[in-house]
Amino acid sequence: MKLSDLTKYKNIVIQTHNIPDADSVSCAYVLQKYFEQHKCKAKIVYGGRISITKPSLLMFIEALGIEIELISELPPTDLLITIDSQYGAGNVEKFPCEKFAVIDHHVSEIQENELCEINPALGSCATLVFSMLSKENEKELLKNDKISTALYYGLYTDTNGLAELRHPLDRDLADVEHDKALLKKLKSANLTMPELSIVSDALKKPEVLESIALFKAEPCDPNILGFSSDIAMQVDSLDACVLYSSISGGIKLSVRSCCREIMANEFAAFLCEGFGGGGGNLEKAGGFLKKSEEYLFARTKEYLVAFDKIYAGQTQVDFASMKRYRKLQVPVGFAKCEDLFQDGTRITVRTMEGDVDLVARENIYFMIGIEGEVYPILREKFEKNYIATLDSYEQISEYPPTVINKATGKKQSLVRFAKICFAKDEKIIKAKQIDKRTKVFTYWDLEKYFSGKPGDWLAANENDLGDCYIINERIFPQTYELID
Repeated sequence: MKLSDLTKYKNIVIQTHNIPDADSVSCAYVLQKYFEQHKCKAKIVYGGRISITKPSLLMFIEALGIEIELISELPPTDLLITIDSQYGAGNVEKFPCEKFAVIDHHVSEIQENELCEINPALGSCATLVFSMLSKENEKELLKNDKISTALYYGLYTDTNGLAELRHPLDRDLADVEHDKALLKKLKSANLTMPELSIVSDALKKPEVLESIALFKAEPCDPNILGFSSDIAMQVDSLDACVLYSSISGGIKLSVRSCCREIMANEFAAFLCEGFGGGGGNLEKAGGFLKKSEEYLFARTKEYLVAFDKIYAGQTQVDFASMKRYRKLQVPVGFAKCEDLFQDGTRITVRTMEGDVDLVARENIYFMIGIEGEVYPILREKFEKNYIATLDSYEQISEYPPTVINKATGKKQSLVRFAKICFAKDEKIIKAKQIDKRTKVFTYWDLEKYFSGKPGDWLAANENDLGDCYIINERIFPQTYELID
């Protein structure tokens, strides 16, 4: 669904979920301005029995001049749009209407129609609205200070202060210009006296499992969990912590880490795997778990023993007993770092797999795999293992890999500079499927590891067995063949 599909309806009501949060209100406000720009009347409402009382949200509404009304009956409308919620779901008042649309980032709970845009991979509904506006080429609207600030604040509050950015589109929105003075005020108005008591009580009663502590908080705003976990992570004996509280349908988590061996985003995803979702960055993450408190504790204990750890060039691995595989002649992409940036420029490569920070060098190339995955390679290794062509590489992944100049914030598409290459026959690896979760610390990044699941492949260049890495189970048979 496109936003422009909805502009034929001239009298629109935009409904947030009950007890609105900043993400839902910001999205409703931005949509209202979009529709008004396209000669549509748009009214913002919410249902339920509780009006907005959160100090920071009231301050936000006043600062942007947002008109939002608590209603018990839906006013006449051509189209009802539920934002950050789904028509008929449990957290939104169901008002009878002739036509409805849905824009949401939660897992689908309803029978979708042609006017539904639902993407649970995103960290906020603000990200979804940002993406939809970008696809409509609404550049001027997105440059508006109030619009960009609203979307940024929606993302900020729904991702635990940007700690739970799940998707590259989330990170794109996190880069937009916004009213920093207003955000500073809003950040300072998040905690009420009752919420301060919740923080205090939660931090009094940790359950410690080796170097990971779990703290239970009474039901509260998710940002309170983030605030509390930041405090808990200051304890000298802890490598990671989890602040959690029960909410409707499960448990909300805030995860923090301060050691190399535990990436907060990977830990959160592990805790919620199969029963919710989690994500974020290396040090801060969060998630939603549709299971019990007992399950959370059991899953944390499992995490402590679930992984083998391999450090490139340091850990002794029996590669000699592994079989040999040849890289197939599958066309992949490559781009020269020097074509994009001057030597020494600090850059971030943004992909579906996450952000990779590097310093631009003329001897670094970027490889683009068959599913859009990106990884750096030294020019010497590239020339030894690949045949370059002059043919342009075409985009095949959901999100085009983007490279960002960290000093200026300017973004460039990696695909724009990419050409096609093929592996040479002599690219031989030693590899085997792993039967246990494994963390591999590569030559390239001393701060992060690549996490493999049973069925994925542990591989190393035959000529440099210290250069080991993980290959996804799905990708391996598409890119390698057995030779002995």
